[in-house]
Amino acid sequence: MSTVSPTLADDHVSAQRAFDRLVWHNPRVCNGCFEHVREVQEGTFSGGVYDHAVEERKRTPQATLEQGIVDHDEYGEKTSTPPMTTCRTCARIGCWADDDTLSKIQALRLIGPLAHRLREQGLEFDKSVLRRAVRLFKERDDVQGYDTEIFRRSVKLAVLRGNSHDR
Repeated sequence: MSTVSPTLADDHVSAQRAFDRLVWHNPRVCNGCFEHVREVQEGTFSGGVYDHAVEERKRTPQATLEQGIVDHDEYGEKTSTPPMTTCRTCARIGCWADDDTLSKIQALRLIGPLAHRLREQGLEFDKSVLRRAVRLFKERDDVQGYDTEIFRRSVKLAVLRGNSHDR
């Protein structure tokens, strides 16, 4: 058994796992807006004067590293929570999707960025099938609240359709 984990450069990504592997579990993609998580090119410093603390924000490969909440402990010393990663496009903390269900219009607006991320990975798919599948799933009362599953299944259908055109 190999201890080497598969990389995105592998030759084949199954239609079943394409969304999860290329987008959802990709640390370089925000799960809320499917945009690239941007890098900060240089650190931001705010200096204090006299008794004021100096804050520093550092660059990470995924996003901006923001200072956590500053509070005072029982001795009056400043304490802060660990820094949080935020998406610079949609401002989601941790780059995770919200728990709130997307409207049909919101879901359809995410098709463009999602399609860009799939194309960047070299995945063959039919964008019109992707759009149509998301629209139809969001119209069904029994599944419209399962956004991640809707995108997962829609990508699967679009990849299967895209592969059938290649033959």
